Amino acid sequence: MIRVAALVGDYWHSGDDAKAGLEAAIKRLPDKEIYVQYITHEEVSQVLDEQPDLFINAKMNVLNPKDEQKITWLSDEVDRKIERYVNEGGSVLAWHAGMAGYPSQSKYTKMLRGAFDYHPPGLQDVTYIQNDKTFSLSDEHYFVHCDVENTEVYLRSSGEAGDSIAGWQHSYGKGKVCCFTPAHTKEGLLNENISCLLADKIDWMFTR
Repeated sequence: MIRVAALVGDYWHSGDDAKAGLEAAIKRLPDKEIYVQYITHEEVSQVLDEQPDLFINAKMNVLNPKDEQKITWLSDEVDRKIERYVNEGGSVLAWHAGMAGYPSQSKYTKMLRGAFDYHPPGLQDVTYIQNDKTFSLSDEHYFVHCDVENTEVYLRSSGEAGDSIAGWQHSYGKGKVCCFTPAHTKEGLLNENISCLLADKIDWMFTR
């Protein structure tokens, strides 16, 4: 049994849509027995103590982006715990919003070796490029910064606003880290190309 802890949903992103996208991807891995536990940000520390095989973070750091006084969920203690969990052999998938709003000096962001910078307003027609394969969908076009010298870029994006990196992966200590920027809408999350690629990345994180 492969155990996955998934933190999904925030002010801008539907948790139910992310669940639908994740479960569609997992169904593409019928040879693996995968159990997904959906958790809240308050439960991250306790759940990581239980050493799941994969921690998926699809939640931005800021809990109340519309308020003047911003509240964030990643405490110094949880930041240290996530880094230690991966260093000791766990895997983290930072998915879409899971790389947004985290301090650049946090252990988490340094471990990801990249982070979300901005996206143009609304949805754009985004073309994703993986090796020789390309596909397009209406999506938030994430622009990121990424330490390309110390990770493997597996996905790029192109749109009206320019080009960016859309996915990268690397080993970290005894564990693995994968960053995956698509997708924002339920239609995008259930897109066959996105679903297949997300399944492939999840499978990579389980491979030792």
